[in-house]
Amino acid sequence: MLENITILKELNLGSIIFRIVLAMILSGLIGMERERKQRPAGFRTYVVVCLGATLTCITNLYMANNFANVDPSRIPAQVVSGIGFLGAGTIIVTRNSRIKGLTTAAGLWCCATIGIAVGSGFYTGAIICSFAILIIMQLLTVVDRSFFKYNKYIYLYVECEHSSFMKALIKYTHEKDYLIYDLEQYPASGSLPGYMLFSLKIKDPLNRNKVIEDITNLDGCILIEEMGH
Repeated sequence: MLENITILKELNLGSIIFRIVLAMILSGLIGMERERKQRPAGFRTYVVVCLGATLTCITNLYMANNFANVDPSRIPAQVVSGIGFLGAGTIIVTRNSRIKGLTTAAGLWCCATIGIAVGSGFYTGAIICSFAILIIMQLLTVVDRSFFKYNKYIYLYVECEHSSFMKALIKYTHEKDYLIYDLEQYPASGSLPGYMLFSLKIKDPLNRNKVIEDITNLDGCILIEEMGH
C-alpha cells in the first residue's frame, strides 16, 4: 500500500506535502458531513484539528531523526489527551437537561487520531478510518430514525395556558395510563406565552401521532411540537 512507497515512507519534502494534503482531504470529508448537519464543529474545525495533529507527528518524527533520545510517540500522545479540552467545549447541557454535542466531540477526537496516523505515515489506517467514520455518521443516522418510531417516549414542547392545560393533561394521562417524566414549566413573560417541556411514556409507540393530536386538543394548549428528532 502507500506505506511501502519509499518517497512517502521517508520524511522528505514530498512526503510532508502528501501527508498535509491527505490530512486536509480526509478531515475535510468528515467536516463537510458535520457542516451539512450544522453541528457545532464543522468543516474548518475538523480540518484545522487534523492538520494540527498531522504536523505534530511530522515534527516529532523530525526531532526523532535529528536529535538523540527523542521519543517519537511523546508529542502525539499529548494530542490524544489534549484534544479532549476542545471536544468538551462542544458538549452542552440544555436547560431542559438534554445533552448535545457528544458525537461532535467524539468526531473531533477521532479526527485528531486520523491526523496522527497520517503524520506518522500510516496512510492506509487513516483512509480506512475516515471512510468508516463517514459511513457510521450516515448509516447510524438512518438506523436511529428507523428505530425512532418504536420509541415509547415522546419529548414535547407545549405552549399553553398552564392551569387549564395541566389539569387536562393529568386527566388525559390517567385515562390512557401514560406516564409523565421530567416536567418543566415556564410561566408567561410579557407578550410571550408560558410553555412546558416534558417526556411522555406511551404504551404503543406506533400511535405517537394520535397521542400528539390528542394533546393538541386539550384545553389550554396553544402550540405543540415534538422535540429531539
